[in-house]
Amino acid sequence: MAKMETKFDVIGIGMSTVDNLFIVPHAPGFGQKCRAVDYSRQGGGPVATAMVALARLGAKVSFIGKTGDDPDGDFIKDELLKEGVDISRFITECDAKSRVVLVLVDQYSGERCFTPRVETCSPLKIDELDKDFITSAKILHLDDADEASITAAKWAKTSGIRVVYDGGWYTENACELLKLTDVAIVSKMFASEMAPGMSFTEVTQKLFAMGSKIGIVTLGENGCVVTHSEGTFQYPAYHQVEVVDTTGAGDVFHGAFIYGMLQNWDVKKMAEFASATAALSCLKLGGRAGIPNLKEVIDLLGW
Repeated sequence: MAKMETKFDVIGIGMSTVDNLFIVPHAPGFGQKCRAVDYSRQGGGPVATAMVALARLGAKVSFIGKTGDDPDGDFIKDELLKEGVDISRFITECDAKSRVVLVLVDQYSGERCFTPRVETCSPLKIDELDKDFITSAKILHLDDADEASITAAKWAKTSGIRVVYDGGWYTENACELLKLTDVAIVSKMFASEMAPGMSFTEVTQKLFAMGSKIGIVTLGENGCVVTHSEGTFQYPAYHQVEVVDTTGAGDVFHGAFIYGMLQNWDVKKMAEFASATAALSCLKLGGRAGIPNLKEVIDLLGW
């Protein structure tokens, strides 16, 4: 059977949210009030935001997720469509609530805390995925190690599609997905939970040993540590920007790194590009409002 024609550079599968963001001078305690200095409502979710970043950089992308049939779900889908992200395989579940997140952003540091209302949608099921569609992409991007994502990764691997894993939180199935991953980019929290007592450098080397061609731990304002076939290096974060909000910066890093993969850049150039793109995304409130286009990133880098 002939392979479906490649229509999308990247297909992402993952969580999608509505983020309600408030910039506050401090986090209030119970029984206290705190006046917000700014507010924004945006779409969120790790892979969903990475797809938006890729779309703004010029890639053709599709996102597969699930929401409820509520106004929040409509908002999530409308935000993706507005950015040029295909949602033809997106699933809307009847009588279910979409995921909504309250995000408090520190006015002075840009750091934040999250309070999610967990959705009542059921997890994506294997029979809700289209194998031919998924294996028509050049790259598959995932943010969870659930059964559907692991199955999609297996399909991708057997079809020669590269798999990128955004490891934001460690779960018992994460190691199974990591063995199918070409590029693993994980958070500090994921790294600490996966390998207690290991340094972040050692974790990247462990990711590489498990099968990833590139293993990365993102370190926020301290940049990232990268291990690949030619060794290990640490790349600093860009500090030439005035940070407003760091929400979504890691997701944007993933999207920009994948863009570099599509261009066949070397690993250090991909890390440099991803770091610059993530930094620019911190200039505005929310995970998506500040995502730059390609020209803006190139201008910052001076390429």
